[in-house]
Amino acid sequence: MTSVQDGAAGDVPVRACAVLVAPDGRICVIRRHRPRGVQHSLPGGLVGFGEQPTDALRREIREELGLDLAVEDVDLVLRFEQHQETRRPGEGPLFRRRHLVYVAHLPRPPVEDVALVELDAEDATEVVWLLPSDLAGAHLYPDVGERLVDAVTTQVPPAAAAPTLLAAMTDATFRWR
Repeated sequence: MTSVQDGAAGDVPVRACAVLVAPDGRICVIRRHRPRGVQHSLPGGLVGFGEQPTDALRREIREELGLDLAVEDVDLVLRFEQHQETRRPGEGPLFRRRHLVYVAHLPRPPVEDVALVELDAEDATEVVWLLPSDLAGAHLYPDVGERLVDAVTTQVPPAAAAPTLLAAMTDATFRWR
C-alpha cells in the first residue's frame, strides 16, 4: 500500500485541502459555476509522489490563491478525512479520492493578499470569503459543509490528534454539479 506521503492511499489519489479561516470567521472558498449549479470548493489539490500533504497544500494555496502560508507561519491542523467514490456525470469509471481537510486560522485579514479569482484555473472562478453558516447548506467539495461551524468555532485539537473520519461521499450522498 502506498502511503499518504507518496500522494496516494493504495491506488486512491490523496487531495489535501484547507478551511482557511479569517479573523472575522469567514472561510475562503472557490465558487465554481457548473452546468448543474454552483459548487464551492475548498482550496487545495493532489499530493504529489513523495510530497508531504501539508507541503502539497501550501503549494496549492500559493498556486491557486497567491497566498504564501509559509511566510504567514500558519499552522495547518488536520481535522477531517473523507473518502470519495462517485461517478461524474457522463463518465463511467468511479472517481476516487481521499480528502485530507486541514483547518488554518489566518493571523490577519487576508483579503488584500488573496487573489479574486483562482490563479491556476482555465476559467475565471471566483475566490470568495463566506461565513461557515452560509456554507453549511451550500454544495461544497469535499462535502464537509455541516461540519464547518464546528471546525472553526471549537478549540483546535493538537496536531497529533487523529482527524475525524466523515461519512464517505458516494453517488447516494453527493451529486456533481
